[in-house]
Order: sequence, then structure tokens, then C-alpha cells
Amino acid sequence: MENGLNISALKASSEAFYKALAFANKVEAKASGDRDPYEFEMVRAALIQHFEICYELCWKTMLRFIKEDNISDESAILTKKDLFRIAAENGLIAEFDHWLAFHNARNKTSHVYDLTVAGDVYQTAKAFADDLREFVENMEKRI
Repeated sequence: MENGLNISALKASSEAFYKALAFANKVEAKASGDRDPYEFEMVRAALIQHFEICYELCWKTMLRFIKEDNISDESAILTKKDLFRIAAENGLIAEFDHWLAFHNARNKTSHVYDLTVAGDVYQTAKAFADDLREFVENMEKRI
């Protein structure tokens, strides 16, 4: 079924995410003696911020798509877990468990002042890239 959902904000934010990821990878590739710790801290913060924005747009887009296409009764979507299960069942996402991990990482972002948490969220944000690309491609095919 064709859906008139506008995903331009999702696409723009995903492009910004990929630029931030490419820059983060470039900074990480520097030899350890050439790395500026402040630069890495700023890069990590930027990637986490882009992850937050993209993740939020993704789940909101999933929800709107599912509602507008009458894929599921609204009462069946009570939690993000329900949303991701329905999205996976309907081919919007492939890896249900990945999206639960992204949700958990997003919930931790309010605690990024803790360097260990920031490091964990940063690694999860990097892992988000493939799932984000897949989701945007699936949405482009479906709308």
C-alpha cells in the first residue's frame, strides 16, 4: 500500500549522522599520539547527538507509518518493544534486538556525562549506521 508519509527530515538527519560518523572514524584512525583528546570528546558528543535525533525520528516514523497504513491496531503499540516487534513483522526493520539496544542506548544519553556510559552509547551509535540505512531504504520503498 502506498503511503504519503514525508520522510525528508529522517533522510536529512540520517545524512548528517553519516557525515558525523565519517568524521568520527577519521579522528579514530589517527595514530594515538596524534589524537587530540578534546577533539575526540567533541566528535563523540556530536555522533551521540546525531544518533539521538535519528533514533527519535526513526521510531516516530515507524509509528506514523504503522498507524497510517492500518498495519496494527493502535492499542497493540504500548511500548517501543511492541513498536519494533510490529515493524519487524512488517519488514520495516530486520533486527528487532538491534532496535531494542538502540532504544536502551538512547535512554542512557541523559547520562553521557559519565565517560563509561558515553563510550558505550558512542559504540552503539556507530553500530546504528547499517540499521538506519536499512530502515530509510525500506521506508523509501514503502511510501
